[in-house]
Amino acid sequence: MIRQDPVIVLTAAYSLAVIFTASAWVKIADIPSFEAAVADYGLLPAELVKVFASVLPIVEFTAAIGLVVGYTRFLAAAVLLLLLGCFTAAIAANLIRGRRDIDCGCFGPALRQQLSGWLLLRNGTLIAAGFAVLLPANERSPSGFDYLTVSFAVVALVLIYAAANFLMAISPRILQYEMRDA
Repeated sequence: MIRQDPVIVLTAAYSLAVIFTASAWVKIADIPSFEAAVADYGLLPAELVKVFASVLPIVEFTAAIGLVVGYTRFLAAAVLLLLLGCFTAAIAANLIRGRRDIDCGCFGPALRQQLSGWLLLRNGTLIAAGFAVLLPANERSPSGFDYLTVSFAVVALVLIYAAANFLMAISPRILQYEMRDA
């Protein structure tokens, strides 16, 4: 079986924990907006939209916290992988139906993003990080320097993720400005 360095596992786990904590937080802060985004997907019966929009952020937050705790890390990663699979399928289903002008709902009203192939690529990257958490680490105990490395790597990865999300969110507006000036 493949065993990887614990620094990789910790970096992936902590990065996902930060990303999903932030995602859950903005959804919880404005449940009605998230509920509207869920309804726009057109995949759930109307009776389930409110329940789903209320429960999902709690599940995301709980799983994110579970990534930080060693003995719950595997289960938390599995839950997030299941959620990411569902999110990716929902985005893909709407893209196939030609429905690009709806908000993905990933970060609530804080960062509205239209559905696009880039979201599928982003989710694929998050899925890869989730699988990195699931793979067992070798027996080496992380040192203080390892934890420092993990800390800097998590900050860097989360900033890159945030920057990419911001660029995906503003790219339609940039294109509108470019077309207007042409």
